[in-house]
Amino acid sequence: MNQKGSAHAPAVDRALDIIDLLAVCEGDISLSEMVSRLSIPRQSLIRILNSLCDRGIVDRVGKRGAYRLGMRLLYLGNRLQDKIRLRSVARPCMEQLAQRTHKTVELSTLDRDQLVLIEQVEGTEGIRLYTRIGSAYPYLHAVAVGKIYLAHMTPEKRSKVLNAIGLPAVTEHTITCMDRLEKELGQVMETGYALEDQELRKGVRRIAAPIYDCRNQLTGCVGVAATIFSLELDEREGVIRQVVQTAEQISNLMGNSI
Repeated sequence: MNQKGSAHAPAVDRALDIIDLLAVCEGDISLSEMVSRLSIPRQSLIRILNSLCDRGIVDRVGKRGAYRLGMRLLYLGNRLQDKIRLRSVARPCMEQLAQRTHKTVELSTLDRDQLVLIEQVEGTEGIRLYTRIGSAYPYLHAVAVGKIYLAHMTPEKRSKVLNAIGLPAVTEHTITCMDRLEKELGQVMETGYALEDQELRKGVRRIAAPIYDCRNQLTGCVGVAATIFSLELDEREGVIRQVVQTAEQISNLMGNSI
């Protein structure tokens, strides 16, 4: 094994070494063979294998206690593949929406209860609203795409999420009343889109709509972001219609037919 720097966590490095070894083996591999091929003390190896087995990353098979990669990795790989496919499918539609509206178009998805921006097309209005790809939105209640995800959660799940993060006032426009938020989330499900009016960032409005996959499950959101001066309230109906149409187009390309 390569010598690891002081910034590394030895147990994590060893776990990854185990996964790498199992990935290159054609068949199951015994504990004794792993001991001989890895520079990991036997007792440490057993403890790490137990943890990996508990998480489904590794499976223990047979009476002799051989090991192989678990199905959890397949699930994680499929999740990553879904996100990569969503980006590649959505990008042309996003570019068309940006050309029609001249506004910045954003694509977001939820990853382990964290809302993440995974793609963005800048508008042509000369006003830059760039957010780094991979950025996370910490407050679901303060952003349009967060409202969409909250609206799609079961009441129990939504209560758990909101109890964990609360309803802090990010700006003076942020919704901090649970009853008001629940009413707006009901409207999101009825209308098929969500609005954000200076609730996350003063001077910025967003309109977002849900994207569904072939299983009719929420897989992401597409929307536009603009300043309050370039997205007047009296013109938003036309933009809403285009955002919803783009979301439906992407959903169809993702295999959704419902």
